[in-house]
Amino acid sequence: MFDDKDYVCRHLQLTKEDLIHIIREKSLTSFQEIQDETDAGTVCGTCVADVEEILKEELERQRNNAK
Repeated sequence: MFDDKDYVCRHLQLTKEDLIHIIREKSLTSFQEIQDETDAGTVCGTCVADVEEILKEELERQRNNAK
C-alpha cells in the first residue's frame, strides 16, 4: 500500500510514518481521533479510506503484539 515516507494526505503533507507515530503516541483508536489530532481528510477527503486502513493495520499489529 504505502511506504513509511509516502504521503497519505498530500494537502497536509502527512506520511504513513506520521500517522502511525500519532496513533501510537496518542493511543488513537478511531478515524475521528486521528482527524481531531491531524486534520487529515478535512481538505478534500480522498485520503479518508487510506487513513482508516492504516489505522486498522496499526490496531491489528498492536493487538497481535499484546498476545
